[in-house]
Amino acid sequence: MTDTLSEGQKLEKGQSITSANGAYTLTLHDDGNLVLAARGQAVWATGTNGQDVVRAEVQTDGNFVLYTPDQPVWASDTLGKKDVKLVMQDDRNVGLYAADGPAWSSNTNTDEQPPPAPEAAAPEVAPEPVSAAEEASVPEPDSAHATPPPAPESAPAPEPPAPEPAVRTYTVESGDTLWAISERFYGDGSRYLQIADASGISNPDLIEPGQVLTIP
Repeated sequence: MTDTLSEGQKLEKGQSITSANGAYTLTLHDDGNLVLAARGQAVWATGTNGQDVVRAEVQTDGNFVLYTPDQPVWASDTLGKKDVKLVMQDDRNVGLYAADGPAWSSNTNTDEQPPPAPEAAAPEVAPEPVSAAEEASVPEPDSAHATPPPAPESAPAPEPPAPEPAVRTYTVESGDTLWAISERFYGDGSRYLQIADASGISNPDLIEPGQVLTIP
């Protein structure tokens, strides 16, 4: 795992570079979008989803370019820079550096502490086995003098549960984004995270045609 793409190197679909502190990633998604994320939450993107981008390349001519099989669709416009490299930084910024200094950046740097890594679930501890000698030392209850348990008090009848709201579903089509789907159902694209959470999607920028979404 590296935080840098040097001159002549590239990302292909599904590949990433990750900041040294592990908090930020720059990933070329299968939908063609190049996305900067903080622990899976999108921060910045090239907006090239749906354009069949196959690679993001740091070229020897100084330019950082996204290509479909046929043509370029996005570039850093740094043609002519020398000895360039692209770095996913610990301050959440993606920077393109040349021999004479910074050439381009995503302008997403922050002074805030990076989000913490998700905590791993604590392993369950099995109870210690009881030896035969310990079982034998436990006295048996005297059934003749045992006090019967008190009769349970009658509890009030529970109220019938409220009917669950109807759940809608939507099948993703080519070119769809969660933002656009949210606008279609809610009239508000910023509610896309509700659909992502209900559908178990960890990365809202990564949906695929044929995928069935839950619309809460």
